[in-house]
Amino acid sequence: MKGLLSVLLGLLLMGTACIAGPLELGLGAGPSFTSLDSVNQSIGVFNALVDHLNETFDVHPDVTGMVPTMSTIGVGLSMSATERYRLTDWLALGAHVEYAGSSSATSGAYQGAEISQVELSYRSHVLGALVDGDFTFVDFGIRLGATAGIGYFYTILDRHAVVQIPEEYPEAIAGLPTEGDARYTGGAFGVEAGISLTYPVFDWLSIGSQVLYRSANVSSLTTSQGTAMDLNGDGQNDSLNLSGFAVQFSFSIRIDLSLDGGKESLQ
Repeated sequence: MKGLLSVLLGLLLMGTACIAGPLELGLGAGPSFTSLDSVNQSIGVFNALVDHLNETFDVHPDVTGMVPTMSTIGVGLSMSATERYRLTDWLALGAHVEYAGSSSATSGAYQGAEISQVELSYRSHVLGALVDGDFTFVDFGIRLGATAGIGYFYTILDRHAVVQIPEEYPEAIAGLPTEGDARYTGGAFGVEAGISLTYPVFDWLSIGSQVLYRSANVSSLTTSQGTAMDLNGDGQNDSLNLSGFAVQFSFSIRIDLSLDGGKESLQ
């Protein structure tokens, strides 16, 4: 990760020294969807268990209560910050950082001889640092372009689980989710591409939107103690698919870095 950031910094410094064109700084935000396949598979297994317990205790004379099923995780908010040097009216090169977050949780209880709590929550954070380029292929007042980049994606997955089965349940249940709190981390290189639509409000200010697709897969996530993520309890390390889409609404400002532009100023 540090090596990638050093490369990004070096490219930006070389661009500042060698390119006598405008610098574009942008911010974007909007909804995103990330696969997080292994987490959603574990949620499906948990929901099957909850449905079974709810049906069992709904007709049990000595137990009341229920636990809501859990929604899948992956839909959330994405944000990005971009810095690009415009080499020509049609081509800009630079880098950007991005964030996508999502969460899902459920909790409930069964009241029998004792209160049995059932809780499960996941919270995902995906951070990316990429070198990228933007190519404008149509400009009729509104610019239509394509973006592509390559970089490193780092993910953090927080998990909390409490699964207490009432003693009135007639038999032992195998394969219950592991109880406790855990934070898993890992990363992988990936690619990102998309299309953008930009409208220049002023010479120095533009607004627009973009649709992006990200492809990355983390082969293994671990805790700070080195424990590998195994959400389904089969003894195998779970990978995590970070691929997904984002739709962002953005704005950018253009700063004149040309030698005849005097001090850096907004055009």
